[in-house]
Amino acid sequence: MLRRKGFLFFILILIASKTFSQEEDIISSLQEIEKGNIKNAENLLKDLKLKNPDDPSVIFLDAVLTKDGEEAVKKYNILLEKFPGCKYIDAALFRVFSYYYALGYYKKAETYLNRLKKDFPESPYIAAADRKIPDIEDAPVKPGIKTRLIEQPENSVEKSYNFTIQAGAFLVVENAKNFVDKLKKESLYTEISTKEIGGSILNVVTVGRFETESEARPVLNRLEKDFNLKGRIVPIPK
Repeated sequence: MLRRKGFLFFILILIASKTFSQEEDIISSLQEIEKGNIKNAENLLKDLKLKNPDDPSVIFLDAVLTKDGEEAVKKYNILLEKFPGCKYIDAALFRVFSYYYALGYYKKAETYLNRLKKDFPESPYIAAADRKIPDIEDAPVKPGIKTRLIEQPENSVEKSYNFTIQAGAFLVVENAKNFVDKLKKESLYTEISTKEIGGSILNVVTVGRFETESEARPVLNRLEKDFNLKGRIVPIPK
């Protein structure tokens, strides 16, 4: 399952590459990122920037590889403002939406989601962005703080729990949801949160809430055995 986390993302890229052949081909670089070979992707980016630094696909790749979230958003916005015909515009809109949503800037996030729906009504990224926008004023949070997409169990008392298990991280939210569906069939309590890492928005799946690490250890062992994954016990942010 974890190996398929970027399936939808790269299917979209392959389809787009046939339509916008005039742009630089960055598929191999994106595939390196998906495999975790960031250095290889950065080296490919260097060559592309020397060859054609103003190419919209190169700018998109540069944004994806930018570690600072704010700087990445600035580069995505260059695409949105100067290259509306770029084949990665819907991906850029989705990434900016996910960034602001993760930080709690819900109204700003919604403006990008609305543009995605208006300008690209057939984009699969609309389904990936399918989540309830809180009907509240923007309440920004620090990067890395969890933004729940799945309700907590009733009558739970969050402050009594200190640890959870990080079971997986996915670029595509649909893949995270599919993984969660499998876990829920085993009666495992799950959450999905968004987290910005290396300029990309990841959908992090966590399992269970525990008072101590020793309580979490048997569940982690079960997950590793039954789902063939390598999870880890992490503290719950307070």
